[in-house]
Amino acid sequence: MDDFWLVIVPLLYMSLTAMVASAKSPGILIHFDQVPPYHSRFSRATFNYSVIGSNGSYPCSKNDCSFICEVDGHSLVPCPADVVVLKKLTVNHWHQFGVNVTTADGDSNSSVYKWFIDTIPPTATISSNTSYTNAEKIALELTFSEACAGNGGFKCFNSSHCDVTVSGRAHVDASSLRIIKHSIKYSLDIILSLKVTYELIVIKMANRFCTDRAGNRFTRTSGSIFTLHLDRRPVQVDLWTSAPSYELEFDGIPRTVTATNRIEELKFFLDFSTPITNSTEQILNALHPSSGLIVPIHSRGHGNRSFAFVLKNLSRTEIITIELEDGSVLGRTGAPVSPIAPLTLLYDSTEPSVWITTSSNGVTRDPYIDCLIHFTKPIFGFKASTVEAGGGFVIRFEEISKALYSLTVLAESQNVSVIVPAGKVSDISGNLNSVSNQLEVKHFHVCGNNSNICSSCVSLIFVC
Repeated sequence: MDDFWLVIVPLLYMSLTAMVASAKSPGILIHFDQVPPYHSRFSRATFNYSVIGSNGSYPCSKNDCSFICEVDGHSLVPCPADVVVLKKLTVNHWHQFGVNVTTADGDSNSSVYKWFIDTIPPTATISSNTSYTNAEKIALELTFSEACAGNGGFKCFNSSHCDVTVSGRAHVDASSLRIIKHSIKYSLDIILSLKVTYELIVIKMANRFCTDRAGNRFTRTSGSIFTLHLDRRPVQVDLWTSAPSYELEFDGIPRTVTATNRIEELKFFLDFSTPITNSTEQILNALHPSSGLIVPIHSRGHGNRSFAFVLKNLSRTEIITIELEDGSVLGRTGAPVSPIAPLTLLYDSTEPSVWITTSSNGVTRDPYIDCLIHFTKPIFGFKASTVEAGGGFVIRFEEISKALYSLTVLAESQNVSVIVPAGKVSDISGNLNSVSNQLEVKHFHVCGNNSNICSSCVSLIFVC
């Protein structure tokens, strides 16, 4: 029905044009007996015309009329009296053919016909508001480049007989078909199997199923193919830091401790299993540190899957906990990121202090001097050889805790000193210890009344 209408339109147009010309010069009428369609896909056009007098006669039957023909403003020489065949016309362009007739009696008239040569096939674009989903269905829009109503136009009776085909565990819901703009724009739903966790679903238009006004058949292009990523897998995230971690044992229980004394190591990262929809600014708002300020590092992107941040504005010692707010970050399918445990790390740039005490008096007769070594925080790598004992040597060493140690020094001379030099041990953050106080004890050896025993202690001060 549409093709018939396209053919009849130029005939009506030509009749009206001829009638207007006859009103100016009613002696003759030019009638187009054959013209190309108003929209044609051929670069060839045939015009067949005749001249009719107002009384029904044929004033040009004796070939005594003058004919002037024009195509797109260019004159044709010679101009036949009845038929013109035009070839190799410019395609995808408007054209105009005109003929002017003057009879031997001086009557004249002219008529013009316009048509468009269209060789561009209609295409269509399949689009959706997302190409990733975890939903049960997704809405698509089908937009044609031009009306494609010939040969029945676009049809979708059911999932098996539809000009949209689906590969994968999904199907077209034909009952959802809606006409947004007749012969141009449609929408419909694709139903996605609930048994599928992850799959690529390809949706495409059929090929050559309809024609445009010029008769060009629909051609499938890359825009007529839509790939949908159905992904119902949970979105995982890894929250980690570049600061070093250590495996330690506390009260017999192994634990991992992350600690540093370097401000440049206070970087942490979020790595997602799939790209997410959130911007860096939105993720920044979803991160909650217990102290300090989080600043994004924009050099890390990786397809919206990896993000980097740094902590600033911290005091010299902080135990920092960073939490990612549940449900605030969404994967590209719309699924929220699975909850993750907070990240805890220690930032400590203060050196451990050391203090040595003893239960002995400043002056003692006991050659065994017991000492306690106190650190202001747990340290690692402290051994008996770390202690410098002057006038004696360490004969007993015991770790009470990582911050408290007990040892015994056996005096060999009158002046005994105990000290822990600086930089010998470090805390978990890597800070080396400061120098301790120097413990000094005077040891007096008691020889009794035996002068022979006393004579062997010449280097000491005796009380006999």
